[in-house]
Amino acid sequence: MPASIDLVFTKAPSFVATILSALRGIHFTFDPSRPSPVITAKRNGIGPDAARLADFARICGITTGESLPLVYPLTHIYPLVQRILAHKEAPMSLLKTLNTRMQIIQRRPIGLHETVDVCCELAAHRLVEKGLEVDIACALRIAGATIWESTITFYYQGKFGAPDQSFLPPALDAIPDAPEVARWFLQEGVGIAFARLSGDGNPIHFWKFYAKLLGFSRDFAQPLLVLSETLSRLEKKHPSDRYRLDIVFKGPVYYGSDVILKSTQNGQSERFDIYSEGNPRPCICGNLNFGQHIS
Repeated sequence: MPASIDLVFTKAPSFVATILSALRGIHFTFDPSRPSPVITAKRNGIGPDAARLADFARICGITTGESLPLVYPLTHIYPLVQRILAHKEAPMSLLKTLNTRMQIIQRRPIGLHETVDVCCELAAHRLVEKGLEVDIACALRIAGATIWESTITFYYQGKFGAPDQSFLPPALDAIPDAPEVARWFLQEGVGIAFARLSGDGNPIHFWKFYAKLLGFSRDFAQPLLVLSETLSRLEKKHPSDRYRLDIVFKGPVYYGSDVILKSTQNGQSERFDIYSEGNPRPCICGNLNFGQHIS
């Protein structure tokens, strides 16, 4: 069993340092017979930062209330997640990965003036039909209690062996008949600024040439950027102390185009799809549960 690797940070690692780390340990092959080490990344004592929250709200086009937006903790989480994926002992290179799924559970609101600790761990990996998936389990704690947690799944394309037949990924089928409830324009030129803020510094989000090399039409928005305005609208519609969010990322939401939100409610659940103008298929499919039944 390989030794565990513990990364401890006293401040948020910069996305530039993360990319340099990824370049130093770059590798595009995966050996399923080689055990992967447990890699954790931690940062404790993250205090309130009103200016940072204001920058987040400005770039995302949202307003903030008396507690942090549901997805805002990801701005503390993502820099650590990226450093795990950039480590030379990670299953494959950060530069080849795509975020495909995410689950978030919030057990109570996070006050604007609370101090938090975060921990991320490379929890599992599995072979799938067309590549490799990696799960990173993340937790945000206040005074030792976990009040917000997330599992983020990343995907590496390739042929690495027979897929794990026992794993069934969560399915969120498109809801094409749902009504359009909102539309807004996704401005260009914010990719680098949001990378610095969110820690999601993958060059596909701000470098057109690199994105085209990987087969995309151009650079496209970080998922967190698109989700922030979407969930801001849904949180106002369904105010709650507790939320569970399930997300499947299906395609890019390109800069310089309209973002279209379709949704439908079923009891204490809001099912929504996010479209990028000109694409008839949803780019992000999600389900937001709200209420005291969430544990």
